[in-house]
Amino acid sequence: MKIVIAGGSIAGLSSALTLSCIGHDVHVYERSDVPLRGKGGGVVVLRHMMKFLEQHGHYTQKMISVPTVMRRRIDVNGTVLTEEPEKLPFSSWDTVYRSLCAMLSKDRISYGREVVGFTEHDNGIEIDIDGGEPVDADMLLAADGIGSRTRAKLFPNYESKFAGYVAWRGIIDESVFSPLEVEALVNNFTMFRDAGHMFMAFLIPGLDGALEPGRRRFNWLWYRNETDAAALHRHLTDDLGHRHHASISPGHLSAESFEELCELATRHLPAIFQQLVRETREPFFQSIFDALSPSFSVGRVALTGDAACTVRPHTASGTSKAADDAVALAEALSGDTELNVKELLALWAANRRDAVGRLLAKGPELAASFGLGSADM
Repeated sequence: MKIVIAGGSIAGLSSALTLSCIGHDVHVYERSDVPLRGKGGGVVVLRHMMKFLEQHGHYTQKMISVPTVMRRRIDVNGTVLTEEPEKLPFSSWDTVYRSLCAMLSKDRISYGREVVGFTEHDNGIEIDIDGGEPVDADMLLAADGIGSRTRAKLFPNYESKFAGYVAWRGIIDESVFSPLEVEALVNNFTMFRDAGHMFMAFLIPGLDGALEPGRRRFNWLWYRNETDAAALHRHLTDDLGHRHHASISPGHLSAESFEELCELATRHLPAIFQQLVRETREPFFQSIFDALSPSFSVGRVALTGDAACTVRPHTASGTSKAADDAVALAEALSGDTELNVKELLALWAANRRDAVGRLLAKGPELAASFGLGSADM
C-alpha cells in the first residue's frame, strides 16, 4: 500500500521503518523545516525500544545510553536520605531520534511539509499537504503528537485532560561544571521530593551521542503541582508572545518565566540542583496531560504515538510504546488477508487501545504516590 505518515518524530519514524520493511510504500511529512535535532530531553530506553533499535539498526544499549549505578534521594540540604543500587539505561530523545533517522532512507521524509487535511474515498484517501499538491494514498497514519490535528478532525469534541501539574526541564553539558561540583550526581539517578513537587537529575549522552565522561550532559526534570490558570497561561506564552497548548520548546521560554524558574529553584531546591537550573541556557516547559483518543482508527486513518494515547512521563514508556505501536501495526498490515484496510486498521486499533490501558492507568497512580496532580485525575 501507499501510506502517508503525518509527523516525523519517534512514533512516525518507527512506523515508517516497520511498514517499509514489509514492503509498503511509506512517506513521512514533517512540519519542521529541518530534522528535529536537539529536541526533547532524557529518556529511559526500555527493552521494547532497545529491541526495536537492535533489530533494525544493530544498535546496542551500550552504544546509546549512560547507565546509572545508584538511585539516591536527598533532602533540601543535600544530605542523602536513601540509597540503593539502580541500573537504568538513560539516553536522550535526540539520540533515539537520530538512531531512527539513520535507519530510514532520506527520500522517505519531507521536511517543512505538514499534513493539514484529508478526504476519504471508496478506494483511497486524498491527503492535503501544506504548500503542495494533494497526495493520493491507501491510508494515513497520524503521528502528529498530543495536539494532533488529525485527531481533532476525526473527533472534534475530544479534549485531552490537564493532570494538575507541570514539568520544568533542562539539559546542560557536564563540562560546564568542575568534577568536584557534580561528583555527587555522576552515574547516579538523584531525586529530591517535597510537598507538591519532585526534582530528578541524571546523565545522558552528549548531543553528538558522546558517552565519555566530560562530554555527556545532565538532564533534569522538576515536576510541580500547578492549579493557577494565570501561571499556566504565563509559562505557556513563549518569548515572542505566542500562546502554546501544552509546552514551550528549548530556546523559547520567555525571560519572565525563566526568571520565575530561577526564583523558585532558589526557594525550594537543594544547592546542587539550583546550580543545574541556573546554568541551563535553554530550559523548557511542559504541562502534563492525559490523552486517550476515542478510537485509534477511523476508516483509512489511524493514530499512533501521542496522537493516539499520551501516557505520563513517570511510566518511562513513551519510546517503547511508540515502538510497540509500530510493530503491532506492521504485523496487522502484513501477509495475505481477506480483510480490507479499514477492517485491518479497526482490529489493530481496538487491540492497541486495550493494550495501552494499563500504562494509562499506571501514570496517575505513580503521580499520586509522588504527591503530584489531583486525586480525581
